Amino acid sequence: MEINQLKAFELVVRLGSFSKASRYLNVSQPTISLRVKELEKSVGGALFYRVGKRMELTDLGQGFLPYASQALEVLMKGVERAQSIKEGKRGEVKIGTLPTFTTGLFTSAITEMHGSYPEIDLVIHTGHNQQIIDMLYDGFIQMGLITYPFFNSDLKKHLLVKEPLILVAHKCHKLSELKARTYTIEEVFDNSGPYILTDWSDESKHWQRTYMTFGMDTLELPPPTALDFVRSGKGVALLTQSFAQDLLNSGTLTRLFPVDLPELYRSVALVSLESESSLTPAVQRFLRTLKQNAETTSCLYKD
Repeated sequence: MEINQLKAFELVVRLGSFSKASRYLNVSQPTISLRVKELEKSVGGALFYRVGKRMELTDLGQGFLPYASQALEVLMKGVERAQSIKEGKRGEVKIGTLPTFTTGLFTSAITEMHGSYPEIDLVIHTGHNQQIIDMLYDGFIQMGLITYPFFNSDLKKHLLVKEPLILVAHKCHKLSELKARTYTIEEVFDNSGPYILTDWSDESKHWQRTYMTFGMDTLELPPPTALDFVRSGKGVALLTQSFAQDLLNSGTLTRLFPVDLPELYRSVALVSLESESSLTPAVQRFLRTLKQNAETTSCLYKD
Protein backbone atom coordinates (compact mmCIF):
# COMPACT_ATOMS: atom_id res chain seq x y z
CA MET A 1 0.00 0.00 0.00
CA GLU A 2 1.54 3.31 -1.13
CA ILE A 3 0.78 6.92 -0.25
CA ASN A 4 0.00 7.72 -3.91
CA GLN A 5 -2.71 5.03 -3.86
CA LEU A 6 -4.25 6.53 -0.72
CA LYS A 7 -4.17 10.02 -2.24
CA ALA A 8 -5.86 8.80 -5.42
CA PHE A 9 -8.55 7.02 -3.39
CA GLU A 10 -9.22 10.07 -1.19
CA LEU A 11 -9.44 12.41 -4.22
CA VAL A 12 -11.86 10.15 -6.12
CA VAL A 13 -14.07 10.11 -3.02
CA ARG A 14 -13.89 13.89 -2.66
CA LEU A 15 -14.23 14.82 -6.35
CA GLY A 16 -16.50 11.98 -7.43
CA SER A 17 -14.63 10.85 -10.54
CA PHE A 18 -11.36 9.41 -11.78
CA SER A 19 -10.98 12.13 -14.42
CA LYS A 20 -11.28 15.00 -11.93
CA ALA A 21 -8.78 13.30 -9.61
CA SER A 22 -6.34 12.87 -12.50
CA ARG A 23 -6.61 16.56 -13.41
CA TYR A 24 -6.12 17.59 -9.78
CA LEU A 25 -2.93 15.52 -9.50
CA ASN A 26 -1.83 16.36 -13.06
CA VAL A 27 -1.50 12.70 -14.03
CA SER A 28 -3.35 10.56 -16.59
CA GLN A 29 -6.69 8.96 -15.79
CA PRO A 30 -5.29 5.42 -16.36
CA THR A 31 -2.69 6.21 -13.70
CA ILE A 32 -5.44 7.02 -11.18
CA SER A 33 -7.35 3.88 -12.17
CA LEU A 34 -4.22 1.76 -11.72
CA ARG A 35 -3.51 3.22 -8.28
CA VAL A 36 -7.06 2.51 -7.12
CA LYS A 37 -6.95 -1.06 -8.51
CA GLU A 38 -3.67 -1.75 -6.69
CA LEU A 39 -5.20 -0.39 -3.49
CA GLU A 40 -8.25 -2.62 -3.99
CA LYS A 41 -5.94 -5.62 -4.21
CA SER A 42 -4.47 -4.68 -0.82
CA VAL A 43 -7.83 -4.23 0.93
CA GLY A 44 -9.39 -7.27 -0.76
CA GLY A 45 -12.26 -5.91 -2.84
CA ALA A 46 -13.84 -3.09 -4.84
CA LEU A 47 -13.84 0.35 -3.26
CA PHE A 48 -16.11 2.12 -5.78
CA TYR A 49 -19.10 1.51 -7.97
CA ARG A 50 -20.46 3.85 -10.65
CA VAL A 51 -23.73 5.75 -10.33
CA GLY A 52 -24.20 7.65 -13.57
CA LYS A 53 -21.10 9.78 -14.03
CA ARG A 54 -20.19 9.70 -10.36
CA MET A 55 -18.18 7.15 -8.41
CA GLU A 56 -19.71 6.07 -5.11
CA LEU A 57 -18.15 4.08 -2.29
CA THR A 58 -18.92 0.44 -1.74
CA ASP A 59 -19.49 -0.85 1.79
CA LEU A 60 -15.84 -1.88 1.78
CA GLY A 61 -14.83 1.60 0.63
CA GLN A 62 -16.92 3.28 3.33
CA GLY A 63 -15.32 1.12 5.98
CA PHE A 64 -11.82 1.83 4.69
CA LEU A 65 -12.22 5.60 4.12
CA PRO A 66 -11.78 6.90 7.73
CA TYR A 67 -8.57 4.91 8.15
CA ALA A 68 -7.20 6.08 4.81
CA SER A 69 -8.03 9.68 5.74
CA GLN A 70 -6.38 9.26 9.14
CA ALA A 71 -3.26 7.76 7.57
CA LEU A 72 -2.97 10.65 5.10
CA GLU A 73 -3.49 13.19 7.88
CA VAL A 74 -0.75 11.61 10.01
CA LEU A 75 1.60 11.48 7.02
CA MET A 76 0.92 15.14 6.18
CA LYS A 77 1.65 16.13 9.78
CA GLY A 78 4.88 14.17 9.56
CA VAL A 79 5.84 15.97 6.35
CA GLU A 80 5.02 19.35 7.93
CA ARG A 81 7.09 18.52 11.00
CA ALA A 82 10.02 17.35 8.88
CA GLN A 83 9.81 20.54 6.82
CA SER A 84 9.76 22.73 9.93
CA ILE A 85 12.80 20.87 11.29
CA LYS A 86 14.57 21.41 7.96
CA GLU A 87 13.74 25.14 8.14
CA GLY A 88 15.03 25.40 11.71
CA LYS A 89 11.61 26.08 13.23
CA ARG A 90 11.55 22.88 15.30
CA GLY A 91 14.20 20.73 16.88
CA GLU A 92 16.44 20.65 19.91
CA VAL A 93 19.38 22.87 20.80
CA LYS A 94 21.68 21.60 23.55
CA ILE A 95 24.18 24.20 24.77
CA GLY A 96 26.84 24.23 27.45
CA THR A 97 27.84 27.58 28.92
CA LEU A 98 29.96 29.04 31.69
CA PRO A 99 28.01 29.95 34.86
CA THR A 100 29.26 33.52 34.41
CA PHE A 101 27.90 33.71 30.85
CA THR A 102 24.22 33.14 31.57
CA THR A 103 23.16 36.80 31.61
CA GLY A 104 23.23 39.68 29.16
CA LEU A 105 23.89 38.53 25.60
CA PHE A 106 23.13 34.88 26.35
CA THR A 107 19.83 35.70 28.06
CA SER A 108 18.72 37.97 25.22
CA ALA A 109 19.44 35.26 22.65
CA ILE A 110 17.56 32.61 24.66
CA THR A 111 14.61 34.97 25.17
CA GLU A 112 14.42 35.76 21.45
CA MET A 113 14.66 32.09 20.48
CA HIS A 114 11.87 31.11 22.89
CA GLY A 115 9.65 33.95 21.71
CA SER A 116 10.18 33.48 17.96
CA TYR A 117 10.59 29.69 17.82
CA PRO A 118 8.71 28.16 20.78
CA GLU A 119 8.80 24.69 19.17
CA ILE A 120 12.60 24.57 19.42
CA ASP A 121 13.53 22.90 22.69
CA LEU A 122 16.42 24.71 24.40
CA VAL A 123 18.48 22.60 26.80
CA ILE A 124 21.09 24.55 28.78
CA HIS A 125 23.90 23.02 30.84
CA THR A 126 26.51 24.95 32.81
CA GLY A 127 30.04 23.98 33.70
CA HIS A 128 33.64 25.06 33.64
CA ASN A 129 35.73 24.99 30.48
CA GLN A 130 36.85 21.37 30.66
CA GLN A 131 33.40 20.15 31.68
CA ILE A 132 31.87 21.85 28.66
CA ILE A 133 34.52 20.44 26.34
CA ASP A 134 33.94 16.96 27.78
CA MET A 135 30.19 17.36 27.19
CA LEU A 136 30.92 18.20 23.54
CA TYR A 137 33.10 15.13 23.09
CA ASP A 138 30.49 12.93 24.79
CA GLY A 139 27.74 14.23 22.49
CA PHE A 140 25.84 15.59 25.49
CA ILE A 141 25.69 19.09 23.96
CA GLN A 142 25.96 20.42 20.40
CA MET A 143 27.66 23.74 21.13
CA GLY A 144 29.63 25.20 24.02
CA LEU A 145 30.57 28.65 25.28
CA ILE A 146 34.08 28.52 26.75
CA THR A 147 36.80 30.99 27.63
CA TYR A 148 39.18 31.96 24.86
CA PRO A 149 41.85 31.06 23.91
CA PHE A 150 41.39 27.30 23.94
CA PHE A 151 43.89 24.72 22.75
CA ASN A 152 41.74 21.89 21.38
CA SER A 153 42.52 21.89 17.67
CA ASP A 154 39.42 19.90 16.72
CA LEU A 155 37.01 22.51 18.11
CA LYS A 156 35.45 24.87 15.56
CA LYS A 157 35.06 28.51 16.66
CA HIS A 158 31.84 30.10 15.39
CA LEU A 159 31.80 33.32 17.42
CA LEU A 160 34.13 35.24 19.73
CA VAL A 161 32.61 37.63 22.26
CA LYS A 162 34.74 40.10 24.23
CA GLU A 163 33.04 41.25 27.41
CA PRO A 164 34.32 44.35 29.25
CA LEU A 165 35.77 43.72 32.72
CA ILE A 166 35.02 46.43 35.27
CA LEU A 167 35.89 47.20 38.90
CA VAL A 168 32.84 47.28 41.18
CA ALA A 169 32.11 47.99 44.83
CA HIS A 170 29.02 48.26 47.00
CA LYS A 171 27.29 51.67 46.91
CA CYS A 172 28.21 52.18 50.59
CA HIS A 173 31.89 51.33 50.12
CA LYS A 174 34.18 54.28 50.76
CA LEU A 175 35.63 54.07 47.24
CA SER A 176 32.16 54.56 45.75
CA GLU A 177 32.13 58.10 47.15
CA LEU A 178 35.17 59.16 45.13
CA LYS A 179 34.73 61.12 41.93
CA ALA A 180 35.59 59.22 38.76
CA ARG A 181 39.15 59.59 37.44
CA THR A 182 40.41 61.27 40.60
CA TYR A 183 42.15 58.20 42.03
CA THR A 184 44.47 55.47 40.80
CA ILE A 185 44.29 51.68 40.55
CA GLU A 186 46.89 51.42 43.28
CA GLU A 187 44.64 53.42 45.61
CA VAL A 188 41.75 51.06 44.78
CA PHE A 189 43.79 48.01 45.75
CA ASP A 190 45.08 49.67 48.92
CA ASN A 191 41.58 50.65 50.06
CA SER A 192 39.46 47.73 48.85
CA GLY A 193 39.33 45.96 52.21
CA PRO A 194 39.63 43.31 50.81
CA TYR A 195 40.50 43.23 47.13
CA ILE A 196 38.85 40.11 45.66
CA LEU A 197 40.96 38.36 43.03
CA THR A 198 38.83 36.79 40.28
CA ASP A 199 40.00 34.52 37.49
CA TRP A 200 38.55 35.56 34.11
CA SER A 201 41.64 34.93 32.00
CA ASP A 202 45.40 34.61 32.38
CA GLU A 203 45.77 38.23 31.26
CA SER A 204 43.28 39.67 33.73
CA LYS A 205 44.62 37.55 36.58
CA HIS A 206 48.19 38.66 35.83
CA TRP A 207 47.05 42.31 35.70
CA GLN A 208 45.41 42.02 39.13
CA ARG A 209 48.46 40.36 40.68
CA THR A 210 50.74 43.20 39.56
CA TYR A 211 48.96 45.50 42.05
CA MET A 212 48.85 43.01 44.90
CA THR A 213 51.61 43.34 47.50
CA PHE A 214 52.66 41.16 50.40
CA GLY A 215 50.41 41.63 53.40
CA MET A 216 47.62 43.27 51.40
CA ASP A 217 44.06 42.37 52.40
CA THR A 218 43.00 40.07 49.56
CA LEU A 219 40.74 37.12 48.86
CA GLU A 220 40.68 34.81 45.83
CA LEU A 221 37.11 33.80 44.99
CA PRO A 222 35.21 32.41 42.01
CA PRO A 223 33.20 35.16 40.23
CA PRO A 224 29.72 34.19 41.59
CA THR A 225 31.05 34.18 45.17
CA ALA A 226 32.92 37.43 44.54
CA LEU A 227 29.71 39.05 43.33
CA ASP A 228 27.83 37.94 46.46
CA PHE A 229 30.69 39.13 48.66
CA VAL A 230 30.70 42.62 47.10
CA ARG A 231 26.91 42.77 47.24
CA SER A 232 27.14 42.18 51.00
CA GLY A 233 29.02 45.47 51.28
CA LYS A 234 32.62 44.27 51.40
CA GLY A 235 35.54 44.57 49.06
CA VAL A 236 36.17 45.39 45.41
CA ALA A 237 36.14 42.90 42.56
CA LEU A 238 36.85 42.77 38.83
CA LEU A 239 33.70 41.42 37.14
CA THR A 240 32.28 41.27 33.65
CA GLN A 241 29.88 44.11 32.99
CA SER A 242 27.03 41.76 32.05
CA PHE A 243 27.51 39.69 35.22
CA ALA A 244 27.18 42.77 37.47
CA GLN A 245 24.73 44.76 35.31
CA ASP A 246 21.52 44.02 37.25
CA LEU A 247 23.08 45.15 40.53
CA LEU A 248 24.56 48.20 38.82
CA ASN A 249 21.14 49.07 37.38
CA SER A 250 19.48 48.72 40.78
CA GLY A 251 22.12 50.95 42.39
CA THR A 252 23.34 48.23 44.76
CA LEU A 253 26.80 48.27 43.17
CA THR A 254 28.88 51.14 41.82
CA ARG A 255 31.37 50.99 39.00
CA LEU A 256 34.81 52.37 39.88
CA PHE A 257 36.76 54.50 37.40
CA PRO A 258 40.44 54.81 38.36
CA VAL A 259 42.32 57.31 36.21
CA ASP A 260 44.77 54.69 34.94
CA LEU A 261 42.41 51.74 34.42
CA PRO A 262 43.17 50.01 31.09
CA GLU A 263 40.54 48.32 28.91
CA LEU A 264 40.21 44.76 30.10
CA TYR A 265 38.11 42.00 28.56
CA ARG A 266 37.00 38.41 29.11
CA SER A 267 36.77 36.52 25.80
CA VAL A 268 34.23 33.74 25.30
CA ALA A 269 34.12 31.52 22.21
CA LEU A 270 31.12 29.63 20.88
CA VAL A 271 32.48 26.29 19.69
CA SER A 272 31.37 22.91 18.37
CA LEU A 273 32.94 19.81 16.89
CA GLU A 274 31.21 20.43 13.54
CA SER A 275 31.41 23.11 10.88
CA GLU A 276 28.48 25.52 10.74
CA SER A 277 27.03 23.86 7.63
CA SER A 278 26.98 20.48 9.41
CA LEU A 279 25.02 21.75 12.42
CA THR A 280 21.31 20.99 12.61
CA PRO A 281 19.02 23.76 11.29
CA ALA A 282 17.79 24.52 14.82
CA VAL A 283 21.36 24.91 16.11
CA GLN A 284 22.20 27.12 13.11
CA ARG A 285 19.17 29.22 14.03
CA PHE A 286 20.52 29.70 17.57
CA LEU A 287 23.95 30.61 16.21
CA ARG A 288 22.47 33.28 13.94
CA THR A 289 20.36 34.65 16.81
CA LEU A 290 23.39 34.89 19.10
CA LYS A 291 25.39 36.67 16.38
CA GLN A 292 22.58 39.14 15.72
CA ASN A 293 22.27 39.93 19.42
CA ALA A 294 26.03 40.38 19.70
CA GLU A 295 25.83 42.96 16.91
CA THR A 296 23.26 45.01 18.80
CA THR A 297 25.04 45.00 22.17
CA SER A 298 28.22 46.63 23.38
CA CYS A 299 30.02 43.28 23.10
CA LEU A 300 32.80 43.06 20.58
CA TYR A 301 32.63 39.98 18.45
CA LYS A 302 33.95 38.33 15.30
CA ASP A 303 33.44 35.05 13.48
